[in-house]
Amino acid sequence: MSEYFGTTVEDIFRTQTERFRAEGAEGVDAVFAYDISGEGGGQWKVTVREGTSKTESVEGGEYGDYSVKLMTDAETFVGITIGKIDGTEALGSGKLGIDGDMSLIMVLPQLFTKYVPPQKAVTARDIITTAVERFRPDKAEGMDVTVGYDFEGEGGGQWTAVIKDGTCTFEEGLREDLTVCNIVSAQDYVDLMLGKLDPMVAIGAGRLRLDGDMEVAQALPRIFAKYEAADVEKGPELIALKKTISVNMRFSTGPVMGRFFEGLMEKKILANVCPECGRKQLPPREVCAICRCRVHDFQEVGPEGALARIEDVYYASPDPLTGETRETPYGVIYVLLDGCKGLETFWHMLKPEDLEDAEHGDRVRPVWNDERVGSVNDILYFELIR
Repeated sequence: MSEYFGTTVEDIFRTQTERFRAEGAEGVDAVFAYDISGEGGGQWKVTVREGTSKTESVEGGEYGDYSVKLMTDAETFVGITIGKIDGTEALGSGKLGIDGDMSLIMVLPQLFTKYVPPQKAVTARDIITTAVERFRPDKAEGMDVTVGYDFEGEGGGQWTAVIKDGTCTFEEGLREDLTVCNIVSAQDYVDLMLGKLDPMVAIGAGRLRLDGDMEVAQALPRIFAKYEAADVEKGPELIALKKTISVNMRFSTGPVMGRFFEGLMEKKILANVCPECGRKQLPPREVCAICRCRVHDFQEVGPEGALARIEDVYYASPDPLTGETRETPYGVIYVLLDGCKGLETFWHMLKPEDLEDAEHGDRVRPVWNDERVGSVNDILYFELIR
């Protein structure tokens, strides 16, 4: 059967009963006849009576008594139903004919919910087969790499992308000399490409593994343009203006955090100490997270300390203050400042040049901003004490 706009006439009438709205049919007692001509057409009768709906296929035009009859071709009928063709224009151009009570045509939208064509399920193979046309040579200049795609589970498979001299080709199977390999289930890969699954969540949960050169793995999103499912209806284009918002007013951070920021202006890192458990909080909070009591006493700690934990971050997260994307990789560190113990660590960033050499237990110190104004930027980052 012929399809128009990805839908057939039979699709529409097959779903007519389930799309019926009894609440919109109050007081309606009518028979709607449909004469759909051309390939993929046919004849149907829809009876709406006493809050119920019945759809029947009619042979030989034996409609019996009807209240109103619609006559058009298959393509026009499908187009009007899914909103691709304007019904008024079709009527004015003669492509849609109406015989009977014209007022009932205005009732139809309240009798049935709009028919929405089912979206074709996207597969991992669909995405791979479009990769060559989505390849961006200008973003792959100087690259000579092989990228493996190992998709597990239903709909899976194995492919190798060969990127060299500004060209990209795909071949079935995995090469032995891969630069990097993506190992993930076929469904998770589809969700990643459609933006339904966050890459960092997938990596953290072990659902996505990247074996090989991580720099190449990070470059892949810019080497290939975003995959767009062919049958997904696009909404209106959104225009974004990137700008840091500056509001002409000041917001108080409260007396506790305010004192912490005042300390930074004097190159002091202040923690507050719980009167019950003795635990130090960095940055300070008004209430102890353990004892849930008010904390008023402050104590200067550091400014030097030891690396208690370090994380190499490859996710280009935006800076919450400026919206600018951070360069990757960058180091997130938890510093046990002098005067602190146990889990009383201070979260900050590591000097980018120290990322490769930093290890657990290394001594670090803060690098202060020359112009300190009492903000999170008064400490630029921590650096290794060599």
